[in-house]
Amino acid sequence: MRPKLGSILAMLSFLLLVVIAAGCGRDSAAKMRYDMEKLTFQARKISEKINIQPQLATAADTLALKTAYRNILDYYFAHRDDPGVAENDSLNGEINRLALQAQIQTARLYLAARKQDSAIGAYRRVGVDIPVTRPDAINAGLELALAYRATEQYDSTIAVYDRLQEQFYPPLYGKDQISYDITAIPIDRLKIVQAVKDKKAVDRSIQRALDYYSRLQKDFSDNPRLVRVAHVDVTRIYTMTEQWDKALAELQNVSDSTGAVDISALFMMANIYSGPKNQPKKAVQLYRDVLDRDPDSAIIGNTMLRLGAALCADKQYDEGRKVLSDLKKKFEAYPNVTMPAQYYYAQSFDAEGRWDRALSEFQWLMENYPYAEESFRAALYIPQHFAREGNDKLSGIWYDRAEQFFLDAARVRQGEQTEAKAYTYLADLYRTEGKWNKAINTLEKIYAIAPKTKLGAQAMYFAAAVAYQGLKDSAKAQTYLDQIKRDFGTTDSTLVLEEKKSDIDLNP
Repeated sequence: MRPKLGSILAMLSFLLLVVIAAGCGRDSAAKMRYDMEKLTFQARKISEKINIQPQLATAADTLALKTAYRNILDYYFAHRDDPGVAENDSLNGEINRLALQAQIQTARLYLAARKQDSAIGAYRRVGVDIPVTRPDAINAGLELALAYRATEQYDSTIAVYDRLQEQFYPPLYGKDQISYDITAIPIDRLKIVQAVKDKKAVDRSIQRALDYYSRLQKDFSDNPRLVRVAHVDVTRIYTMTEQWDKALAELQNVSDSTGAVDISALFMMANIYSGPKNQPKKAVQLYRDVLDRDPDSAIIGNTMLRLGAALCADKQYDEGRKVLSDLKKKFEAYPNVTMPAQYYYAQSFDAEGRWDRALSEFQWLMENYPYAEESFRAALYIPQHFAREGNDKLSGIWYDRAEQFFLDAARVRQGEQTEAKAYTYLADLYRTEGKWNKAINTLEKIYAIAPKTKLGAQAMYFAAAVAYQGLKDSAKAQTYLDQIKRDFGTTDSTLVLEEKKSDIDLNP
């Protein structure tokens, strides 16, 4: 039986409407993406203008940028439910991504303006109002945690950390890509509770971390890279709590593809023996083992530096200095390695009782790298050496030179991190000489350079200590502690100052 002509026409009309609707849906999603890309381009141009000369940026520039991001988000929320947009998975993902970028940049602008509550509110919209991928959700969650952390809202920081750790288990993107930010959460969580000095909370955080890493090792024993990360992070927990023997035992479990102890683990073990265990002979042996394994150049430089220092600590001065000299020649173009090598080289002559040569090497360091921290250490070390020897005349001469050295560095590197670092050493110089008012004035300069930062908090804390112990002025000391309270919400300066750090370097 033939279908009626009317039925055929009705069916064709229906199919035509479906095709037209599908085309309109694609066009609608494509138009929305195009419009959002235009708005994003406008925001990017404003951002580039600010970034080219940030010192010339005005409040109007910042407002324009914030408005540009607001326009992106307003357009997104107004049109994301338009017919055909939500159904187009490919284009919808790109549209969501553009909205996410605008939302994150808005949150960062609030942070830069020290409007932490607004920043936190902006971050919290991610994943709730704006759909995101797993990596983007992790990054946004971490930025939210850090926003809480920056405002000393530690309970909220830990709450976000705990949610991220639970929500993103296993800490993987796809099958093999590890989220190192997630695996590191227990480390930072422990740092926070250590700073707060709540022993019970510290014990709970340690056990929580160990349980988490043990679970990773058990659940993903077929993923050697993830198991390795878990072993290394357990080592970090043990070093943060100064359980050195447990850390060494854990590192023995970190193996490479051949089943041998991993080269990075060897390096960490050597650092433990060189530092807190104070067994330079064992450290020397392990550093040699690392070099025998033919590591890449980055590891070679750090290993040679530490090997030379360990040999000198073991009073094998000639061999230690040879290693340091070879290092300086091999890595001549890398001052981050050669400067500490020169400092250890100079120091070894003093340890051997050859002060004239040590002084010459320290002077060479200061003349060739006048703005390096190693040179600042040398400038402070020399007058202190003469003072220990009872040579007041030379101590005074080198004190004056050190003072001028730090002042010159601060002047030449004004506006840079080096300026604050130079003033930090200058304040130490004044304190060792009992020049309390000069020390306090210098610490106040550091605070003026870096207010409401950890460095500024340290300066206020030491100013309080100098006022109380040196000037015997408890009222003046209290003014500095009050400043810390205004900036960080606490008079317990250790809550700001102490971020527990290992005495060893876990990274080759």
